[in-house]
Amino acid sequence: MISFTPLSVPWKRWLQTLAALQWVFSFLGLGIVCIVIFIGLFFTHFWFLSIDTPRKVGRQIQTIKRWYMWKYLADYFPVSLIKTVDLDPKQNYIAGFHPHGVLATGAFSNFCTEATGFSSVFPGIHPHLMMLTLWFRNPFFRDYIMSGGLVTLEKECVSYLLSKKGGVNLLVIIVGGAQEALDVRPGSYTLLLRNQKGFVKLALLHGT
Repeated sequence: MISFTPLSVPWKRWLQTLAALQWVFSFLGLGIVCIVIFIGLFFTHFWFLSIDTPRKVGRQIQTIKRWYMWKYLADYFPVSLIKTVDLDPKQNYIAGFHPHGVLATGAFSNFCTEATGFSSVFPGIHPHLMMLTLWFRNPFFRDYIMSGGLVTLEKECVSYLLSKKGGVNLLVIIVGGAQEALDVRPGSYTLLLRNQKGFVKLALLHGT
């Protein structure tokens, strides 16, 4: 039997639910919409594509990162950011995130938006959540995810950002990867580490 949400639910909770639905749609539907638009451009004179951008610094758009919709998304679960140590903005960092969860909502909310106030908690630090390269092969959709600071999960990208002088970069890698998402169970946390330690070698290589 299906149970529907009663109309007496507070308006704020409705907005939080809509924000969560938008987040799910961005993965399940937005990619298809972007492909259709891209195909349509074959019949126009509008063409511009920067292939290497996702492998470098990405293309962050602060206006999008500060959308209030992301605050509703974070509050839906809720998602919070807890600081345990100061980070020197003159250094580069690489961090492991766990668990992956469904659509990596926790990582996205903390490091790709200002929903939990990352720039205030860690001033001067530029977070970059790393994502599988295949997500950046979809024109327009890749620009949407790059607006939050996402970059490709490739050694070339990691080395480029960690070797930049002056610091400020924080690379966030979801340690278990997409495979870990398949083990999501309520009340259970499964950490996959076998064959997932390459980020440790890169951290040692670059002294981060």
